[in-house]
Amino acid sequence: MSDHSIQTTLAHSYLVYLIASIAGLFFDTLIGFTIDIAHKGMLAGIFFVIGSLLIVWAQNTSRHHHLNPQQKQAYFFRGPYRYMRNPTQLGIVLLVGGYTIVSGSLIFFMITVAGYFISNIFFQRYEAILDRTYDGEYKNYQTRVPKIL
Repeated sequence: MSDHSIQTTLAHSYLVYLIASIAGLFFDTLIGFTIDIAHKGMLAGIFFVIGSLLIVWAQNTSRHHHLNPQQKQAYFFRGPYRYMRNPTQLGIVLLVGGYTIVSGSLIFFMITVAGYFISNIFFQRYEAILDRTYDGEYKNYQTRVPKIL
């Protein structure tokens, strides 16, 4: 049950962020307030590559744990989770940042930033589930590892 709750909570978090991104695109189309950023292609490319790699690394790390539940050590001691508590969210932020750089859309940026903060409500639930699932081991992890770099 806890794995389902964890996955459902994360899915809701990412859905909020997706909806905010779509709303940002919609309002950007209506209003169209943009800025020009020097070297935006190269800079956005860096954001896209790093964000994508981080998401793939995080998902493979957590998937490996869920496929091997007999492992004693929790997945949050492996992969990118050793350095930050929510690497997938950072990857998504980098992808959205890359789009913001390419498009130069300030409205898209502002709305997706709001979506990021709203999605953190679900991340707090996710952390509470992990704390219950891992009998306080996650609390110790929280004190040592930042949420996002």
